[in-house]
Amino acid sequence: MASESKPSAPPAGSRPFQREALILIAPLAVVIGWWIFDLSYQWRSLVEYQFGWIVVMLAGYLIMERWPTLPAQDTAAPFGRCLAMAGFGFVFVIAGELYRIGLSRTPTSSMSLSIGCALFVSSLILALRGPATLRHFLFPLLFFFVAVPIPKILWNPIVFGLQSFVATLNVETLRLIGIPAEQNAHVIKLPNTTVGVNEACSGIRSLQSSLMAALFVGDLMLKRAGWKVSLVVGGVVLAVVGNFGRSLFLSITAYRAGAAGLQAVHDTAGWSVLTFTAVGVVVLVQILCRLERHALLLARDAQD
Repeated sequence: MASESKPSAPPAGSRPFQREALILIAPLAVVIGWWIFDLSYQWRSLVEYQFGWIVVMLAGYLIMERWPTLPAQDTAAPFGRCLAMAGFGFVFVIAGELYRIGLSRTPTSSMSLSIGCALFVSSLILALRGPATLRHFLFPLLFFFVAVPIPKILWNPIVFGLQSFVATLNVETLRLIGIPAEQNAHVIKLPNTTVGVNEACSGIRSLQSSLMAALFVGDLMLKRAGWKVSLVVGGVVLAVVGNFGRSLFLSITAYRAGAAGLQAVHDTAGWSVLTFTAVGVVVLVQILCRLERHALLLARDAQD
């Protein structure tokens, strides 16, 4: 009589890991869903953050790209430390909700809620998996903050600073090429018309787009943190240079063709800046990838 073969036992740790995954995903889905639901109001009302859903998809892709290399072994952090982190996050959540109920749904309330949700998500990962897993998924978690509106107390100085910088640089360049121009706050006075450097023209949108693209592409294609930082800095420089070129082009057009000529090319110039920034980031990341590979080869040769 042939003996029945016993089914092979599952790999060690597979069933506990499956239970961990289920326990981890359920509360994470609730917290992240609440987080996205709150931010969706900001994405609909603020023109500068209408790319929020794109950030959600990119962050999801970064998580899936990291999932196959999830640390096989990790040690859960002490429960007290995780509880303290979750409690600290709860304070931010309560503050954001009280602000929303008492005043309105503003970037400040959304930022407070976002910090609280991020701390709660981090504490949950630490409690169920450990610090290695948290470090593994830390970048997608932080990347999501690209879609979180900046509170006005920080947003206004950034935008006003960009407006003043662009207007000043524009006026000085116009004078160098022989066009009389004067600056009055964020308005450039020309002999026949004026050109206002408003919030949209400050370059903040192209700056946000280049920052998002540089962070995402850099994480996928570059290995060392130094090269990734170089890409982010390069993306910011490209956005500033592109917006200065746009502002200068509009000012020259206004000087030659008046307000009617300015309106005719205004939107086209805006799209041109976004195209310039996107193409510039792609070219820059290709250059940095080659430089990084060359640096790695030199390092290996030096070790040999």
